[in-house]
Amino acid sequence: MAAKKALFDKKGIALTRAKLRAWWDGDVFDEEAAVAEIEARLAAEPAANDSVDNELFDEPPYELPARLQALAVLWGDDRVRPGDATSDRLEPARIGLAPEGALAVLGPGLAGVMSAVAAAHPGKIDVFEWREETFEALQYGLKKAKLDERVTATRIDLEAHVFTPGAYDGLLSIDDFAYCGFPPHLAGQLLKTLKPGACAVVECYVGLTTPELATAFASSFAEPQIRAHGDLLQVFSDIGFTLEADEDMTEDFLFTARAAFKQLGERLTAAGALEVAVARELAWETEAWRVRLQLLVTRRLERRRFVLRKPLEDQSENANAPAD
Repeated sequence: MAAKKALFDKKGIALTRAKLRAWWDGDVFDEEAAVAEIEARLAAEPAANDSVDNELFDEPPYELPARLQALAVLWGDDRVRPGDATSDRLEPARIGLAPEGALAVLGPGLAGVMSAVAAAHPGKIDVFEWREETFEALQYGLKKAKLDERVTATRIDLEAHVFTPGAYDGLLSIDDFAYCGFPPHLAGQLLKTLKPGACAVVECYVGLTTPELATAFASSFAEPQIRAHGDLLQVFSDIGFTLEADEDMTEDFLFTARAAFKQLGERLTAAGALEVAVARELAWETEAWRVRLQLLVTRRLERRRFVLRKPLEDQSENANAPAD
């Protein structure tokens, strides 16, 4: 009796939803055809019934905030900065992760980076994101990509978060050191959370303080804390990391950013008329990037990738890393 009632409930809910969908789309509702389709699906194999359940109880579509819609027009879906999936998929190999290794990723922004990284690394991935504005969209993107069971997301405060000691076989940090107020704390936490001998790849801006930075990062999610190249290297050394590579990514980064701007016209045409709020955010972003590109071209700002290694014997006790 209970099974019949459940089947009837499914049929009734599906029929109601079909009516609402037809009304919303402005279509004429054919009840007989709708009932026949629903009964056929319910009579099918269990997997099909699961599909009916999923369709009935799907969450309403998530709508990106205006700022993130503007970034999607400029950089592509699920991205907050220049980048591409091909480069992102190389990160697990650059870190040297085994398939079963645990990976920590800081500051991806949205799910675009994570989809590419997760495609290259089948193991456990923990994401730590500090942008309040992107976190809900990040969670939604991971769920949409069916990654949320393997990839967890946690919002953190770069200045205060305490990581679990010895938890990860590798770590990827994107832009975090360009926005944290006290790099020794963050560097110390990254060293602490890695297993002995594990590798961290840190990508960020470096440069000297200049008045143009205020305009170049005017559309950022936080106040930039850009530091000189040598100062950041000294932080990593003082904390106890071994520097394995210091790569200048500026030219490649410029190429990727310029390519995105060249495609902007096509993306705007494809997107159609933008809402006023989205168009305003896009205008601010493009103006900020106009100045940022000038700084990168003249080398007053650089994009760097640091490959760091935690020593096999933890030497952080003698370093200046915070205890917590």
